[in-house]
Amino acid sequence: MSYIADAQAAPRPNRPAPVQRAAPARPAPHVAPRVAAPRVAAPRVVAPRAPRVTAPRVAAPRPPVHVNVGRPVRANPTLTQRQGNRNLHAVTPNVQHVNPRQQHNNPSVQLRNPGLQRFNPNLAQQRNGQLRRNSALKLGPGKPVVNPVSMRRGPGGFQQVKPAFAVVNIHNKFWPIHKERRFVWIGGHRRFFVPFGLLGVALIGGSYWDPDGYVSIDGPACAGFTPDGCQLHWRMVDLEDGGAEPECVQYCPRVGPAPAVAAPLPPPPAFAQNGACQVTIFSEPDFGGLSAPTGDSQPNLSQTGWRNEIASIQVQAGTWDFFSDENFGGETIRLSAGPYPTLAPEWSKHIGSFMCVQPGPPGA
Repeated sequence: MSYIADAQAAPRPNRPAPVQRAAPARPAPHVAPRVAAPRVAAPRVVAPRAPRVTAPRVAAPRPPVHVNVGRPVRANPTLTQRQGNRNLHAVTPNVQHVNPRQQHNNPSVQLRNPGLQRFNPNLAQQRNGQLRRNSALKLGPGKPVVNPVSMRRGPGGFQQVKPAFAVVNIHNKFWPIHKERRFVWIGGHRRFFVPFGLLGVALIGGSYWDPDGYVSIDGPACAGFTPDGCQLHWRMVDLEDGGAEPECVQYCPRVGPAPAVAAPLPPPPAFAQNGACQVTIFSEPDFGGLSAPTGDSQPNLSQTGWRNEIASIQVQAGTWDFFSDENFGGETIRLSAGPYPTLAPEWSKHIGSFMCVQPGPPGA
C-alpha cells in the first residue's frame, strides 16, 4: 500500500486546464415573416359648400364729358377696343376731358388717323385715288326753296316733276327727247348732230328698230327699255361739220316691211377705267364768289339757289352737259375736264341744270 501512498504523495505533473467549449447555439425557431394587412382609408365625407354670393359691382360714375354740340364727334375704334382694360379710365378717364382742344389745335388730325376711314367714306375714296363726292350741293347766292332737298342720286333718285316738254320716262325719271335738230355747244361753237333719221335702221336681236330721237341722259343710264317698248343705246353719233360725240339714241320697233338695208348697232364708247365725275361751280368769273363742288347730276338748281348764278366752272373729271333750263331742258353746252374761268354771254348765269354724261379720268 505504500506504493499507493507514494503515488498519492508524489507531486502531479502540471496539466493544462481543460478547455471549456461553449455549447453550440441552438437555431432560432423558424418564424414566418409578418405580413401587414392593407390599410384601408376610411371614406372622407365632405359637406357641400354653399355657393358664394357676390354683391353686384357698381361702377363708379364717370366724370362729365364736355362735348361741343356744334361739331359732330367721331368715334375712335382704337379707343373702343381698349375699353376692356381696367386701368384705362384710371390712365385716361376721358380723352376729350384731358385734351379738349386737340381738334382745335390740329384740325387735320383726322387725316392722319387711318382708323377713321370707315366713318368717312369720302376720305377713303380720296385716298384710293377717287375723287370726292358730296351728298348735297352747297347753297348758292340765289334764293333757294324753303326746304332744299339732297342732290345726291341714291336708290330713290332725285325728286322730279314731269316737265312740259317731250320726255322719255325711264328709271322713274323724265329725260328730254329731241326730235328736231340736236346741237350742243362745244368749244364756243354750235355743233349739230346729224338728223337721227340718217342713222339708219338697226338690227337688234334679229328684229328691226328705227331711230326715234336723241335723249338727254347720262351714258351709264342710257340702256334698257322704256315703258313704250323702245330701247335706249349709248353710241357715237356723227356731227354735221365732222367728228363725233357720244349721245343717247332711242330706237323703237319698226312698223311695216323689212328694210332693204339694216346694220347692227355700233359698240358703245368705252368708259374710262375707274372713271369719276367731279365739277365745281362758281358764282363769279375767274373762279370767284361762292363755290360748290359736286359729283352728281343737278336737275333743279333753283332748289339750292344756283339757278342762273353760275359764272365760271372747273371740271375736274368727266364730261358734263349744262342746260339753259331745269330738268335738262333747253340748249346744251358740253364741257370736258378743264378750267373755264369765263363763260360765253349766253351761258354766264344762264344755267338751270347740269349732268355728268360720261365719267372720265381726272383732268384738271
